[in-house]
Order: sequence, then C-alpha cells, then structure tokens
Amino acid sequence: MSSSNAPYLTAVNCSVGLPLGQIDLDRATALGVDRIELWWPWATPEPGAAAVDELVAELRRRELTLVALNFWGGDTAAGERGVLHQEPLTPTHLDAHARLAELTGADRFNLLVGRGGRDLTSAQRDHTAAVAESVTSRGQGTVLIEPSRSPGVGPADYPVQVIDDATALTDTIGGTGLLADFWHLVETVGHDGIGEWIEELGAAASGTAASGTAASGTAQTGNLPTHVQIADDPGRGAPGTGELPLADWVAALHSAGYVGDVAGEWVW
Repeated sequence: MSSSNAPYLTAVNCSVGLPLGQIDLDRATALGVDRIELWWPWATPEPGAAAVDELVAELRRRELTLVALNFWGGDTAAGERGVLHQEPLTPTHLDAHARLAELTGADRFNLLVGRGGRDLTSAQRDHTAAVAESVTSRGQGTVLIEPSRSPGVGPADYPVQVIDDATALTDTIGGTGLLADFWHLVETVGHDGIGEWIEELGAAASGTAASGTAASGTAQTGNLPTHVQIADDPGRGAPGTGELPLADWVAALHSAGYVGDVAGEWVW
C-alpha cells in the first residue's frame, strides 16, 4: 500500500516482523514517507561507534528522519520484552542510544520493561526511572511506555498491558509518556475501551471531563499520548486488511488535541 491509503499515516516502523537487529528501510520508500521508527537496530545492546555512524549515514543518504527508537529489549524475536526485570540497561548501551539519537534528532524512545510478572516490581520501576533520568539529563526527548497486548499472542507475564499500567509509570516518573498502539490496545481494553479513552481525552481537552470510571483498564486522564502506532486487526496488517476503525480513532485523537506522529507498525 501507499500512504494515500491511510493519509493520516506520518511514519513507518522499519523493524517489526524482522529478525533481531534487522531493519528494512525500503518500507518508507514503498509508503512514500520520510519519517521512520526503529526497534533497537542491532543484535547487541552495545554496538561500536562505527556501526552507529554507518546507520546514520544510510539514513541521511535516503533522506529519512528517525523520529522514534527503541532501547535494547533483549531477544524480542524469541519473546523477550525488555530486560529491566533482571538488570538495568548498561551505561554503554545508554551512551550508544544517546549517540544515535543525537545524530538523527530522534526524540521518542520506547522502553520495554521486561517479562517479570503481571505486577510491576520495584526493580523495574527503578530501572525505568534511571533510563528516563539518562534521557532527560541529556535533553534528548521522552521515554515511551507502551501497553502491550496480553492475553492472546502477547506475554501474560508482562506488567504493562492496559493504559492504567502505563500511566502508573508516566504519571510518577518524569520524562516519560504514553505510547498508544491501537493494535495492542484493542486486545487489552477492546474497541469500547479505546473509544471511551479517546472520548475522555476530548472531554478533558474541552474542559468537560466526566466523572466516573471508564471501561476496565482505561484511564480517566486528560494526558494525550506522546506517540501513536497503528496496525489493523486481526492479522497485524496494513490499514484496511482487518476490521479496526483506525481512521476514525486517529481523527478523534486529532480532535482531542493530538498532533504527534501516527506510525504504521504492521507486519509486511
């Protein structure tokens, strides 16, 4: 497809569906967009400076702008979803990440917290705060916290599954923000939950937020997401291949005041 099939699309993920550390920059060309996001683009958390410089040179050659970048998340292809339940991210990794961000201008950074159980541990919280401090101290942007689908195909032992799980971190750790991926959220909070959450955002923006409790797992908050990702469902394909009202949800988010990127993160 091209971006004309989803005119609200502003960026594309060039990593999803590929083996650990591999990227496909041709996806941007295929969609006719010049803004991309990447999962951590190496199979090691600590690439050398030459590897970083080589990637930056290729992005510049293709005239691509990197807008969002994951931290090291372990072997995501094998089912890992971060390492923070076991250990903090190393200073060497944080330096390599910061170098890539500095050279590209990327300013949104997705952090997977690790499959340590359904409840967030104090270690995961502390390690998340340390990463956020590293980013904010360098003045480079925002650490993204993403609710990830489970049950279904997602890991049942991941502690950030619904919006409330994410805002428990973003509301208490400076330098963090919500990453709203509709493909994940439709599994964790459902169609109605997404609609009620967006409605609540719009009400908060207009100063008419209602009292009460939204659908289970959604958050009564006026805080807009920092970054948005989309894929259709079922199948995690491009918009139009499934049943999700993606265009309607994106339009409603824009009406609520969201002005950030809408990145396509579907399997090619």
